[in-house]
Amino acid sequence: MPLVNIYSEPFRRDGNISAEGASKLLGRPSLSPLELLLRETLQNSWDASIGEKKGIPSFKIRVRNLNETEKLKFQSFFSESPPHEANETVHKGLKEFFNKSNQVVLEICDFGTRGLGGPFSASEFLSDSESNDFVNFVKNIGSPRDIQLGGGTYGFGKSSLFRMSKCNTVLIETLTKHKNKNQNRMIGYALGSEFNSEGKRFTGRHWWGVKSDSLEDPNSVDPLIDDDANNYAKEMGLMSRLNSTKTGTSLIILDPNLEDLEVNFENQLPLINPEDNELLCKKLMVRMQEILLWHAWPKFTPKEDEVLPMKCTISIFDRTKKLPDPRYISPFDKLTIALNKARKKEEKIFSIRPKRLLGYVGVQNCSYDSEIDQRFRNLLGDDSLIPSKLAHFALLRPAELVVKYLTRNLEEGQDQWCGVFICDNNKEIEQSFAKSEPPSHDDWNPQSLDDNYQRTFVNQALTKIKEKIKVLSEINSLDDQDENEIIEGDSLAKFAGDLGRSLIGKGFGGSDGSKERKQGTGTFKTKFSRLSKPVALGTKFVDEKLIADFSMQLASKRDNMIDINLKSFVKTDEGKELSAPNGKSPKIIKVLVNNKEEFLEDDKLTFKQDTDNSDIRVSVEIPDYVAVYLNAELINNE
Repeated sequence: MPLVNIYSEPFRRDGNISAEGASKLLGRPSLSPLELLLRETLQNSWDASIGEKKGIPSFKIRVRNLNETEKLKFQSFFSESPPHEANETVHKGLKEFFNKSNQVVLEICDFGTRGLGGPFSASEFLSDSESNDFVNFVKNIGSPRDIQLGGGTYGFGKSSLFRMSKCNTVLIETLTKHKNKNQNRMIGYALGSEFNSEGKRFTGRHWWGVKSDSLEDPNSVDPLIDDDANNYAKEMGLMSRLNSTKTGTSLIILDPNLEDLEVNFENQLPLINPEDNELLCKKLMVRMQEILLWHAWPKFTPKEDEVLPMKCTISIFDRTKKLPDPRYISPFDKLTIALNKARKKEEKIFSIRPKRLLGYVGVQNCSYDSEIDQRFRNLLGDDSLIPSKLAHFALLRPAELVVKYLTRNLEEGQDQWCGVFICDNNKEIEQSFAKSEPPSHDDWNPQSLDDNYQRTFVNQALTKIKEKIKVLSEINSLDDQDENEIIEGDSLAKFAGDLGRSLIGKGFGGSDGSKERKQGTGTFKTKFSRLSKPVALGTKFVDEKLIADFSMQLASKRDNMIDINLKSFVKTDEGKELSAPNGKSPKIIKVLVNNKEEFLEDDKLTFKQDTDNSDIRVSVEIPDYVAVYLNAELINNE
């Protein structure tokens, strides 16, 4: 066995990106870490299958404990630690990982893909026939995509791998074609923090491999190859790639932060042997199933010729299951019908100026009483991603991974519906949508595009889709539109755009996202008190806290005692939640009535009306990078 060495990257004279900077490039997406991880890795696997002729690509997830032999092999591979001065996540985390009573790893593997090929060095000249996959994944940050119609665009999503590891460390093993021959490769990679050592400044990026023979940087490392990589992989217990049909990549996350395995629900204490708890294993299995279905069900929906785009299996401590067929699980059964309609390209969406085919639409209606499969909610409760009612429009590029859903809240008795939009695979059109996505690939943000045509294409498509949603929701008037606003979700791009707009008095955080309404100047005398719906005025930072401001108008007789119940919520696809993903709830921190501060008691605002018309302003502290809205209920109406 070759000696495995660590290479800790120093800052170069002209500077380079730190590990912390690299890990933050993905921003603050609304998705959970596990959602983001599975979305990004599945997308990478699909991109790596494009153009391959090896049957249906397969995507496999495995959570397992290392046995003693496997533990010793992992320990041998990572035996060299970062310098002592780097007393940070990687240095401490690896030590803690190997000192635990059991070592859990999360493996994400694909087969029937091209693997990570190309040169080992980022500076090496690349021939026209070579890919640069290895360097782009293992060394570079933010490389643009080189695959037409692929799902990925920025190459930032790999930071989700390190976020999932408590020691920020990943082992990468791949079988690829190199110079017309199969080649196995294995390398370790970690993202820690900047540190000083021996008079130098280091980025916090670390790699484990064999000493490079590069004259440019003789201290760097290259991956183990062929028999050396194979032998390590075998003794580590990795999934076998010992024949040419099993090209692809395995990502092994050390000490994964799997929340569903972290606590025993009876006493809230860490579990020593989570594999022995049947309920927790089942819960994690269902969690992963619903994430893959919710974000990627089109990839597991057969085409018209019944060919499946992709296969998937999940193994949790040797409990292995295939991903359920979405055609037989509600609400995905309705979504797959809409998808197949869009695939047939029967209904098209065009831009007007310039005239271009933008994409294809499919819709499906179902009754209000149509039931949602309960297998997810039974185990996950309100944490489930699957909505209780379906009113969702899925946005897709030709890669057919769900970018986001546009949705509405249904009224009691209103029929459920769903829709699918797939943008056209014309290079000019597809790139417009691809470039409008943030690094987390969870939104289409036309305002981020510099090219006027590209911005027009995305804008017009979204406008026409929203018009379609209004028809499906039986919205016929502006008033109806205000009462039941389209919910766009909380993406990184949306947050950034809304923050910018908040500087001019508009932004997210509203109860309905409606436009700011002009205030009247005259008096309004009425027998009954009337309170307008809260309107979002924008967001701002106060003492490093993100604040959303709301406005409402009260018409009431002078000297009336007024009681208003106020409650803030987090906006979700299903409607509203009391708390954000980080567990914290939005908090009302200030209420002004005609510029005079009033105080809440148990969420109730009580004051004496001193004019016929009052302006009420409410400030809400946002607990995380999420959208919030405000409910206001007038208790007394006389």
